[in-house]
Amino acid sequence: MLGAKLPARLGFGDGGGEPNRLVLGDNADVLAELPSESLDLVYIDPPFGTGRARTSGAGRLSKYEDGKGDPDAFTAWLSPRLEAMRRALDASGSLFVHLDYRAVHYVKVALDRLFGRERFVNEIIWCYSVGGKSRRSFGKKHDTILWYAKTRDYAFFPDAVRLPRKPASHMRVVKGEDGVLYQEKTDRKTGKVYRYPADAGKLPDDWWADIETLNRGDRQRTGWPTQKPERLVDRIVRAATLPGAVVADGFCGSGTTAVVAQRLGRRFLAVDAEPEAVARAADRLRVCGEALARAGSPPPDVVVETAGGAPAELPPPAHGPKAGSTRQLAPPEQ
Repeated sequence: MLGAKLPARLGFGDGGGEPNRLVLGDNADVLAELPSESLDLVYIDPPFGTGRARTSGAGRLSKYEDGKGDPDAFTAWLSPRLEAMRRALDASGSLFVHLDYRAVHYVKVALDRLFGRERFVNEIIWCYSVGGKSRRSFGKKHDTILWYAKTRDYAFFPDAVRLPRKPASHMRVVKGEDGVLYQEKTDRKTGKVYRYPADAGKLPDDWWADIETLNRGDRQRTGWPTQKPERLVDRIVRAATLPGAVVADGFCGSGTTAVVAQRLGRRFLAVDAEPEAVARAADRLRVCGEALARAGSPPPDVVVETAGGAPAELPPPAHGPKAGSTRQLAPPEQ
């Protein structure tokens, strides 16, 4: 099967509005062209220890050899991109940076310097059970997501991500005078009574153990090695944005952030330097967009392009939705 030629367009029948963008190229080049304060949310899961060389397509950033996973070199390579992301964030916008134990401490120091320590919001610990075990240490079973806000007036919508309260908790269940069930507890020292509507749910804490990483047989699996579960990104997008907001992912991989944004009615800019990643992301967006259109809610079209507009060709995907089928990409509208 021949790969799709870029630029191209995924159409879903929504003729109005500006199309979403899926870009093949270096995010440094794409970010440099963005207007200031044009993004509401940026989520990134940057590569580390991949064994590949990283460089800027326009040659503005130094080449970074990622083979040995040098956290100092990685942070130096990533920092200009973080600065560009901060510039592009709206005053109420947030940046979420997804890392593991090998680089998170280095990058947090860089983010403290860039945003200011007062703009640090949360260190989210994502716990999971899938993965290897060691006889020489405790199992490494978590990632860290650093949340920084552009200003003190950042957007946050806690009611969009509330979780059901556990019925078998340390709190007693009582029925109020209004007939509503509450979970209630009394502070032994002060005697103060804390009462919460049982059906309202609770806000997640900063450690998330209710979302499992994707196993090998998961239906979401595309074959991309660093793919994250949609539920994880869904919680972040819902917590930090409203429908119509613009969400960006500078290391989009197989397109999880873009697919979640598409399904939730957010606009998106997704970028990756790997042609195979963009090919898989395009297929996922096509499948999700067509499903939304059949349900009566067609999303905006998606323009699949290269940074700088140079023509290119995507490889056929080896895995993922509709693998082996002819890619439904049309030339972009002029």
